Amino acid sequence: MRNLPLTIFAILMVTSLSPLAFGPALEHNPTREVSPRALIDFGVSDIELGNSSLQAREWTNPDDSIVQYVMRDELIQINVTFTQVGTSGQPASAIGKMQIWHPVGVMVAEWSVNMTLSGGQSFRAEFYWTPTAAQSYLDDDGYLLGGIILRGIVDGGLADDNYENNEFDRLMPVAIWNDPMENGICGDVDGDGTIDCPNQLSYNNPTWVGAGYDTDGSVSDDPDYYGHWRMDNSSSAVGERHWRVSRQGADYASNRMDRLWWGWLTPFDSCEDPGHGLGTGTYDPTVSTIYANYFCRARIRGFDYLNLQLVTHAWGSMGQGDTIRLEADAGNEEFYNYTAMPLSTTFGNWTQLVWNMTDVHPTGDYTVAFRFDSDSSFATQGIHLDGFILFGIERVPEYTLDVECNDPLPNAYIVIPADPTPPTLGCTVKNNGYVDITLRVYTDVSNQSWMWDFPLRIESNHPTDFDNNVVTKNIKPLETMDLWVNLTIPDGATVQEVDWYIHIGDGLTNFSKWTINLPVDVTASYSSYLTQKTLENPAITLLPGETGDVLMTLKNTGNQRAIWNLGGTFADNRWSASNLVWTNETGVEITSIEMDLNEKLELNARITTPEEITPGEYAITLIASGRAPANFQTEWTINVEVPIDHDLKLVPQIREMMAPADGALRWIEIQLVNDGNSEEAFDLSIAADWRLGLEMNAEQTLGIDPFGGDTSVLLMFPMPYGIENETYQIWVHATSTTNPEYQRSVQLLLTVPETYLIEIPDLDLTNEVYRAGDDARTMRWEVWNNGNMPDKFTVSFDKSHEDITVFATGLNNGKTDWIEPGSSVNLTVSYSFDQGADGDRTVTLIAESQQAGTVGQTVSAEGEADFKVGQVGWLLVTPPAGVVIEDKGEVTLEFSVKNLNPSSEQLMRADIDRITEPELFFNVLDVRVDSEDRDFVLPADATKIVTVTVDINQENLDNLAENTMTFNVILTVDSDIDKVSASTTIQLVKTVQVEDGPDVGFMAKLAANIVFVIAGLVAMIVVSIITFRVVKEARAPLEEYSSIEDYSPSFVNLGDDTSVPAAPDLPAADEVANSMYGGSAEIFENKAAEMPPPPLPTDEEPPAPEFASPDEPEPEVEATEEAELPPGTPPIPEEGLPQGWTMEQWAYYGEKWLEQNKDE
Repeated sequence: MRNLPLTIFAILMVTSLSPLAFGPALEHNPTREVSPRALIDFGVSDIELGNSSLQAREWTNPDDSIVQYVMRDELIQINVTFTQVGTSGQPASAIGKMQIWHPVGVMVAEWSVNMTLSGGQSFRAEFYWTPTAAQSYLDDDGYLLGGIILRGIVDGGLADDNYENNEFDRLMPVAIWNDPMENGICGDVDGDGTIDCPNQLSYNNPTWVGAGYDTDGSVSDDPDYYGHWRMDNSSSAVGERHWRVSRQGADYASNRMDRLWWGWLTPFDSCEDPGHGLGTGTYDPTVSTIYANYFCRARIRGFDYLNLQLVTHAWGSMGQGDTIRLEADAGNEEFYNYTAMPLSTTFGNWTQLVWNMTDVHPTGDYTVAFRFDSDSSFATQGIHLDGFILFGIERVPEYTLDVECNDPLPNAYIVIPADPTPPTLGCTVKNNGYVDITLRVYTDVSNQSWMWDFPLRIESNHPTDFDNNVVTKNIKPLETMDLWVNLTIPDGATVQEVDWYIHIGDGLTNFSKWTINLPVDVTASYSSYLTQKTLENPAITLLPGETGDVLMTLKNTGNQRAIWNLGGTFADNRWSASNLVWTNETGVEITSIEMDLNEKLELNARITTPEEITPGEYAITLIASGRAPANFQTEWTINVEVPIDHDLKLVPQIREMMAPADGALRWIEIQLVNDGNSEEAFDLSIAADWRLGLEMNAEQTLGIDPFGGDTSVLLMFPMPYGIENETYQIWVHATSTTNPEYQRSVQLLLTVPETYLIEIPDLDLTNEVYRAGDDARTMRWEVWNNGNMPDKFTVSFDKSHEDITVFATGLNNGKTDWIEPGSSVNLTVSYSFDQGADGDRTVTLIAESQQAGTVGQTVSAEGEADFKVGQVGWLLVTPPAGVVIEDKGEVTLEFSVKNLNPSSEQLMRADIDRITEPELFFNVLDVRVDSEDRDFVLPADATKIVTVTVDINQENLDNLAENTMTFNVILTVDSDIDKVSASTTIQLVKTVQVEDGPDVGFMAKLAANIVFVIAGLVAMIVVSIITFRVVKEARAPLEEYSSIEDYSPSFVNLGDDTSVPAAPDLPAADEVANSMYGGSAEIFENKAAEMPPPPLPTDEEPPAPEFASPDEPEPEVEATEEAELPPGTPPIPEEGLPQGWTMEQWAYYGEKWLEQNKDE
């Protein structure tokens, strides 16, 4: 077992007592002579290592310089040469010493020798010593450094005139291990009867032992369990033999995992250190079984070394995927891969390799083995290995300290009582050792009376211990720690000199490592200390103009009696001396006070804040200054907090207001006055009946200046229609944006009286198409009661032109029924334009409140409906030239229709005007628009040809009343925004011309009467046929229709489809009062398609109903309408014609409408 650290000194002591072996006692050495400098001058001229039998080893540095080193636990001879280089021929005596120092600062061994030498004589002393700790390392460039310090010393006494050469140092590196790898144990793995290793069994001596494993890690079978490591005695790097994994002239084996273990064989079943110094090993039962001897793997203890390098030699190469590595196994392997190194493949060309193992398992211990791995691919003879040297710096338990301080030595610290800058000693402490250490730091003063106030403080690497006796935390090897030792001088300390003692010892044993004694001189001084009794920040909180006391303590800390004047200064110039008064404990105002040594008093600093001071913290420096001869001043700064003083006033222009609910905006100005001490903004809110719709002109104010600053806001009253007649309570709240808990409010009262108000909307019907002479239409005109009381309205009309006929139905003596507040009545207004009307037309609806008169008011309202009568300019219809028809058959007339709207398409319907020119239809068989041209969508700025067919049979030509007759064919084109008619002429020529003469007229009349009867019969048949064709071809009745906003073209492949296009959907949900449909959803919810189409015009048009004048009473209008109905016309409903219906439509479809709506 390796020697314990505590036995090192015992061994060194025994060694120091062993006899010294000397060479010749006196020797004249001419080569040692130096130029004489003094009569007697002893010096140490050289230190050498080894002798013929105990030789030091040598290391060659990269620059080819040679460094000698020795091995740990091996005896070495040290030769020291002492020389008397003086000029005196008389013998002189001296004492020579040989000391061995470890670099940590500890002397390991010392020898002494006496000598008597004359000038020019030398003396060579021989010493023997065995190193017990490694001390060497290789730097990154391969230079060997470090070592034990060999120190030769000579003392020639007072006669020695030169001391500069009395000491000589030399470093002696000490390695851990050096194995030339000349011996090893292996087996006959090849089965050729040859064992390629010396197999010299030498118990307890570390050697190399081979073992074979399969790739899964299990031991191989015989003979592969020996492994393929073997020795080669040709061209070795060190000695005569080296190691390889193949036979000479052959490649290495495949699929192997063989190790070459470092360890020792032992006859015992224990792996304790037998004395080689490597420590306890690890028993390997597998290798022990293979070689029938106990085998212990050597272990390297990483935690024992501060620095560690392994040196080996190698050459050769490996096949792809195969490796040779040096394995350090501590349960998890770390490797040095030789395969990856730039090795020579030239036979015997060795490369020296260094593995820095400092960080390989630094806190554990591990075994070492050379490991060979191969697969089944390519192989070579492998890598050759030789030499095994371990350099390292071994940790030893001894250590020393380097302590550097900022002490004033040889002078003393000069201080005063309660010194504001007390002595502070700052030191840097370095651990020169190789192990972690703790230190005990202790400090004291010679005057123990000072210790009552705990004046000493130590600050080290310990985070929580600061008193005068501290054990530090760990200090790592070769690292430093900052140390601060503080001494507080007590209050009132008398004039004296004290000793300040600081000691540093080992943290476990308190064995002294460093001490210092510092003188401290206390001089005469006036001093005092002013402090706050209770430490608080802020010291006090006061609103503007408030007064409060801060309790202070004043102590005479000097060693003289003194008078202290009291005062203060202010950081803000808004404060002045009047804001600070000093009082004693009884409240009496004072300006100064006399105090004895160490006397301590409590005083009040009475603070009064300025009247207009903004929020914040204000620093006040309180002062106690000595009155001569006490030239000293003490200060203490307190902070006075002035919080925000919220003080807002809300001042409305008026507090009560009466206003009707007429929708007219009103407001009240409210002034906000900030009497606080801070600029402040406020959030504004209203608490009131939501129906009032109150609003502020701003939700938040801007910052209002303090100390009387103001701003104004407006509370706006929209007075919405229908607000009930009562008095409303209104609260306006202002909430601080900086402190939402501060709020101020003001109350206002709003009284709403009885309000009578009428609203009639204006109607813009100029986008619709109206033509003079068309049948009357109806529209809905809504009249609103916007007051807050029920009301009736008297209704009347005004007209811009006399060619307008307008009246309302459903009134009672010209008045509406009662209308609740906020409600309306929909008046059904019938209107038409006389023949010849053209241009802009306006109808004014006037409604007057009935109830307003009861409170002495006259309230009325008007609404205007604007119309455009005639063409509006969005259509251009160009007729063809007139034609002469002499033969029967069909004649086509092509009208050109153009959409003049530059941006919008139009939905159009083309038809023949059968009313304006009725005679035409008694003289032709039919005039019609081709079915594909009746309904179409015409894009913006586009043109379409509409074909009109005139159908004439022979009877028409034969029965003309005159030889030639000319008729107008009128085409009417009706779009959703315009309506235009255009005509062309046709001239019919009688088949047999009637000659002029006396009987021509008579004969013509007679023939005409006969023909008229026959034509009537024919006409009836023709009408029936035409009616049948119209019903068959038409998709919807040919009645007026207005704009349909959401439509899309219904024509696809217009030229190929001869069927009638589908009529547009009727707007069943149309609520627009001025629509051509009358704005009635009810009518169009019925299936209009089921109604029969209107018949073609007959000889006589049904008489149009005569409408009563709007000025006449309503019952007479209804009676007139009923009395003048055409025969066979169904009775008109009490509520009047369905919205949008003409009398002509009612005459034809009224009965059907009554049948469909009989359940309603």
